[in-house]
Amino acid sequence: MTGKSKSQKIIRFHFFLFTFLLFNFVLKATLGFGINNTLAIVLKCLLYLTGIVLFFISLRPFKKFAVYFSFYILTPIILALFYFVHGIFFGLLSSLLLTPIMPVQPNYNDGNIKVYSKFNGFLGPCCKYYATQNRLYVFEEFKGTIYTDGGVNFENAKVTLRNDSALIYSDKVYRVKLN
Repeated sequence: MTGKSKSQKIIRFHFFLFTFLLFNFVLKATLGFGINNTLAIVLKCLLYLTGIVLFFISLRPFKKFAVYFSFYILTPIILALFYFVHGIFFGLLSSLLLTPIMPVQPNYNDGNIKVYSKFNGFLGPCCKYYATQNRLYVFEEFKGTIYTDGGVNFENAKVTLRNDSALIYSDKVYRVKLN
């Protein structure tokens, strides 16, 4: 197998992953249904690894695709700069670059129902969550957004979903309408 055909296979695999993850993002945004976050994180890591490999492959001889693949190598560099410099500029830049790949960890997970904190930006309001329910082991279905007045301690919480509401048993009992 020649080096050219190996790089072509990596390029096809990379763009297949990119298309699949983009399709998953559109499905989640429009229908509220997509692959679960754990599988999405693994696929995003594979996308980044193939992007980094393809960046180094496309440097000699320099190809126009190297500009596209440089995104995959610049993101960790900017993250490292942010980590060591702690400036607002690198904070904003890294949040823009890392938003598509940032792993989202659930605040609550009982195996079937997951509750995630909703990212509202740097100056966004507090205490918005969204609930999902597992479907067929690899998919998650968006059930609704949960708005609370204060933060919820999900460490010892129990969440149940009803038709159009969520019941959260924590320090206090929250009954919130899902939107």
